[in-house]
Amino acid sequence: MILHLDLSTGASGDKLLGALLELCEQQGLASFDELASKAQQLLPGVVLKRERVKRQGIAATHFSVEERGAEHRHWSEIRELIEGAGAQGLVSTAASELAIRVFTRIAEAEAQVHGVPVEKVHFHEVGAADSIIDILFNSFLLSQLNPNAVYATPLALGSGTVICAHGELPVPAPATAEILANSTVSVYSSSHEGELTTPTGAALVREFVTSFAPLPCSRPRAIGYGAGSREIPGAANVLRAISAEPAPLAGLKTREDEQLIVEGVTQLECNLDHISAEALAFACEELLAAGALDVWQEPITMKKGRLALKLVALTKPEQATPLTQKIIELTGSLGVRSNYLERTIIPRKVVTLNTPYGPVPYKAAETGSPTNRTHWLRPEHDAVAHLAREQGLDYLTLYTELQGFGTGGRV
Repeated sequence: MILHLDLSTGASGDKLLGALLELCEQQGLASFDELASKAQQLLPGVVLKRERVKRQGIAATHFSVEERGAEHRHWSEIRELIEGAGAQGLVSTAASELAIRVFTRIAEAEAQVHGVPVEKVHFHEVGAADSIIDILFNSFLLSQLNPNAVYATPLALGSGTVICAHGELPVPAPATAEILANSTVSVYSSSHEGELTTPTGAALVREFVTSFAPLPCSRPRAIGYGAGSREIPGAANVLRAISAEPAPLAGLKTREDEQLIVEGVTQLECNLDHISAEALAFACEELLAAGALDVWQEPITMKKGRLALKLVALTKPEQATPLTQKIIELTGSLGVRSNYLERTIIPRKVVTLNTPYGPVPYKAAETGSPTNRTHWLRPEHDAVAHLAREQGLDYLTLYTELQGFGTGGRV
């Protein structure tokens, strides 16, 4: 199962909590009553409230937390509370550890902003019960969903200024900016005034999301909406979460008697006219070694009649961000374009066959109907090249002989 989060109006702990709870309830994984009971055990003075609201016509779940005698807690106190929740079985150990990682990011950001040691950080907004509940229960619900990957749109930050315990500050707030610094989180300012992403939301997104990419080819199973506290003119202040099953797990039948696989991929490309052919060849090899599915070059003519090459890499969506960075590092390109695509492939695997030249890896695939299957075997190029060099054989002659091994490449 995979998750996809729409962060076009930002992220906060309560919005994400509402969206994930709706997903869990639809799938029988958790309930509001369960969360309310856990909240009482964790913080006896806390009351957890849920309200069904509409934001620009979209129905969503909005959470609020009330605490009698609300406190401003230090990081050490918060860590003990979260560790205690795991030790008492209120949440799993994995959920407790995830919540601690999220809070650690916030604590380290606050320490950097205020110039104090982490253990001396005195939380204001994030030390209150609502942030503890938001972070711990979001971690709990994510562990209940247990996705293989979490995809998301780029994170909207908002614009203008925000009023907080430290006065009026620019958006994003200093702690939010610090949390997002040196991360793989894709962000942008929005035309909507005010703070769209809080420090809690930024830390949750940084820890939860594995790739900022469109929803891959999949079959949606449940959709949840979490609402923010305020109305945003011209936009629905909700965070949408989609739970889906990847289509490649079951394949897509294009005919009743044949099964093909449709999967989502990201195509990265950039135009290059400033590096040598040797450097570009090296870059292609490095991208393949870094996990690209395929890499190629295309001749192009750029502005002012300059002859150049377009470097293209095909990758899994979750690898798009690190491979984009790799392209920039290897080529010095000032920009990399990306497009989400879908490709249809025949299931394949690598098998090793014993040949007169010893064990040789072959790429194996099959097509056709259940009663008339065609099995393809093609020797791997690298293995053939190694054998040809090692035994002083002609590559083409050897490849043809190996391809014919096993009845003309079809067995």
